[in-house]
Amino acid sequence: MSPSQSESDLSAFEGNGNSKRGSIRESGSSRKKFACVECRQQKSKCDAHERAPEPCTKCAKKDVPCILKRDFRRTYKRARNEAIEKRFKELTRTLTNLSSEDILKKIEQEQKDLLSGQNFTKEKLKIKKLSTTQSNVSSSVPSWDIEEITNGDADATEDNKVENEQCSISDQQLVCSPKSLGEVYMSSDDIAELFQEFATKYHPFLPVVDISRGAESIYSLSPCLFWVILLIGLRRKSGAIDLMTKLSSLVKSILAEITISPIIRYTPSENDEPVLNVASVYSVQAFLLYTFWPPLTSSLSADTSWNTIGTAMFQAIRVGLNCAEFSKEYESANSELISEQVRTWVCCNVVSQIIASSFGFPAYVSFDHAVIIATAENQDKNERHRVPLPIKQMAQIAHFENQVISTMNSNPSNELGMVGGEQKQPLLHVLNQQLSQLEMNLEENNLDSMRKFLLLVAKVHLLTYYFTDTFPKHKKESTDVRLMSLSEIASNFETKRGLVRVFNAAIDLLGHSTKMWQTDPAIIKYFPGVFVLNIWQSACIISKLVHSSLSAVLDIDRGKKAYQDAVSLTFNASVLKHDMAYRSSAIMKSIWSMFANMHGDWKRDKVCQVDKFANDFNLGISIKSRMSVSVFFDCLYILREKCGMAKIRREAQQLEDEEDYDEEDENNSEEQRAAQRRTLSRIRHPEESARKIIKTTPLDPNPINAANTSSGSSLASPNSQPADVLSLNGILNKSSPRNIPMALEEPNALTNNPSLQEEDQQSLVPSLFGLPERSIDPSPGHNPQLALPEHWDNWESDSVWRDVDILMNEFAFNPTV
Repeated sequence: MSPSQSESDLSAFEGNGNSKRGSIRESGSSRKKFACVECRQQKSKCDAHERAPEPCTKCAKKDVPCILKRDFRRTYKRARNEAIEKRFKELTRTLTNLSSEDILKKIEQEQKDLLSGQNFTKEKLKIKKLSTTQSNVSSSVPSWDIEEITNGDADATEDNKVENEQCSISDQQLVCSPKSLGEVYMSSDDIAELFQEFATKYHPFLPVVDISRGAESIYSLSPCLFWVILLIGLRRKSGAIDLMTKLSSLVKSILAEITISPIIRYTPSENDEPVLNVASVYSVQAFLLYTFWPPLTSSLSADTSWNTIGTAMFQAIRVGLNCAEFSKEYESANSELISEQVRTWVCCNVVSQIIASSFGFPAYVSFDHAVIIATAENQDKNERHRVPLPIKQMAQIAHFENQVISTMNSNPSNELGMVGGEQKQPLLHVLNQQLSQLEMNLEENNLDSMRKFLLLVAKVHLLTYYFTDTFPKHKKESTDVRLMSLSEIASNFETKRGLVRVFNAAIDLLGHSTKMWQTDPAIIKYFPGVFVLNIWQSACIISKLVHSSLSAVLDIDRGKKAYQDAVSLTFNASVLKHDMAYRSSAIMKSIWSMFANMHGDWKRDKVCQVDKFANDFNLGISIKSRMSVSVFFDCLYILREKCGMAKIRREAQQLEDEEDYDEEDENNSEEQRAAQRRTLSRIRHPEESARKIIKTTPLDPNPINAANTSSGSSLASPNSQPADVLSLNGILNKSSPRNIPMALEEPNALTNNPSLQEEDQQSLVPSLFGLPERSIDPSPGHNPQLALPEHWDNWESDSVWRDVDILMNEFAFNPTV
């Protein structure tokens, strides 16, 4: 450093400059002494003002230039290095088609932008954080917490960085050439819009896809994954119902071909020719997304989640994801691909356990060494195959759910595998302690609202096992606690204490869901299907206990509010009228009304107040074959049973009315009497009645007739022509109408379909307890006439019986077990 430079720089610091760390004010002087650039960057003490014009001690020791600069701002090297690394990966994918001169120019410009310290100062990073947060308020995308960097928390910084990378996407990554699949054509603008919709609204729930690759790159690696992403992005697009229906059929055909006739690629790359039926790590990701957001159906029996997650697990093993880290087959694979495979294998186990626990089935899981090590809390930050923080937390929760199932259903001498009564309560205490420790660990590591939802679901699933300790009490016969032994009384007390805890846990889950909705009114529209099912199941627990012999010790008002919120949440989660979310909201109203009537009858049957305290009611369950969600199916079974009995009574009364009417009108003609019978009786033509029941589920798959081979007819649905049957060859050979853009904003698209308008569905909140309708997020387009039909308040109505009968009969379980 020259003397003239030092003197000029030192003189420039005279005046009203701000005092910085490392500066020294001389006693009795107004001159400020500043540290050099290097010392200020390292936050170390500087003696440049003492040694001038010689370099300071630290710069002289490091043999670096000692520069004094007034407007210097410290750069955050971690953020700069991360940006350089990320940009380098992008450049390697985009520079392949450029000439050498263009590459050199582009690298030179990138170098100037990335290495400029002014782009990574504290102030600019805070501005970036603020703008990112504001732009993502409506999309609930986790933001990059810059304060973690400022405080020097390396672990939290790494986790937040990964989460941010999983959710952020640039305009360059949205660039994609037009694509077509069969008769579906997507322009570049359509693809960018849907890809952005997926990245900001759906991806945070399950960040398994590396969206930083960009749309074009994902298509090159797996057309199947590409089209699944676009299909999910269409779920909430205004006016895209018809397009979503067409694309859904095409995607089903691709997934079927991958399942039955796959082309295996262990190490796929962008240089490979895009093939629809290729099975690889990316097709497994497609199945995972398809499982979380399955096709819209009207009944639980038609939900494909259980089938597709099983296919995903088997396919993952087939392509070797369970041994990606140590198998010799992957010696030539790059680190990035192995990280993709490890992350996907972990997500396979996570989604499989979530689906299994929510549907009451055994899980396709393999919490092997690779999964446990990848999700370990003390995972080395420098390890080459890292798992993002959200997936790591989801894996820990899923592993706990698996431990609950394997612990509480591990008795080979029991027909249902359930542990004995003497072991059940001690095991529940141990598992609850483990859950508390898990909750503490997760809360210390920036647990977001989506992962918090899964943690609360796991707590509800654990505590519902207290229901299996008691006998079913929805009949009038009750067990008198005054006749129990001391040990039985103690066990009964522990059971009831556990039921109070599950009541509060269910309220906590619904309260957290409502808070998520109030914070971001749009988030409920993008909930995975299994999340909506979890809300419904928790609401059933609340309804059952509010109308039980424990009601005197429960916070009834809090339970009512949570239940009303659950009705509103499921209703607003509906995509189309008559889908499962829409129907669940209606059935919930019937369940509450039914249990209220049953509870009222029980209270009237008791002679005195002592009898009410001495006898239990509605605390047990008959169905115990569905593990942690047996309570949910038991509530549906009771509703179906009660509705069936009411139906029989109505039919008997109708027959009596017909006989009386015939006696009074003997003079009427035979034709008139026949017409009157058809008007009064609802079971005159049972076959036609059955067809009407099928028509109440318009979103479920149509039956496919087994055509007579001698007639030469092809495989076809009763409601479709043979030409509509899809095959992979047909998809590949069909011409694409490239001149027809995707009509996302068709004005009358929603008017001509049975779905609710988006703005109406967001604002509607069905009333459960006879209160006026209210709205968490009022909308100018609110239409009060779109509320649920009033007949759902009458749980004895034919509509309720038909709906629940279909739902129960078609769900492939024996309700008598």
